[in-house]
Amino acid sequence: MSAALTPLQSQAQTQAIDLPNKAYMLPQSIPMWPPAWWTWLVVAAIALVIIGLLVLWYRRHQKRAYRREALSNIRKTANDLTDKECIELCHEMVRRCLISEGKIETAALPSHTLFSSLDASMPKKRQFASLASEFIDGPYRNQIELTQEQRSTMIKYTCYWIRKHHA
Repeated sequence: MSAALTPLQSQAQTQAIDLPNKAYMLPQSIPMWPPAWWTWLVVAAIALVIIGLLVLWYRRHQKRAYRREALSNIRKTANDLTDKECIELCHEMVRRCLISEGKIETAALPSHTLFSSLDASMPKKRQFASLASEFIDGPYRNQIELTQEQRSTMIKYTCYWIRKHHA
């Protein structure tokens, strides 16, 4: 068998198929463009919703900038501080976050009352009360010693509260 086509085979392939009922007139095909008039309303509504969501996300991002700043400040400086300074830093960051949220009266509370009220909105395993009394009374003591585990737990709970609070 040769790969070349015979003249009859090539002529049969080039001829169009002759269909019956040529008397019928078929309509033109319906173009895809322009779409229906209401399509533009749907596209505009979707665009407005997307823009609205982006604006809300941006506002929320800007509103929570104090949280990112507090977390970076704790993570950056906590290792270089003494135990007492680390406790004071955690207290300061909690109070600054409360002030940023507009809860000035809550931020002005004494440490015992403040952390008791904050524990009400925290899960049981992450409450400040589960930390030793050194965390709450630490800034008022002359000399304080923390183990590395106590210190890391204290920083971890403070960072958790900063990320998750709804003051």
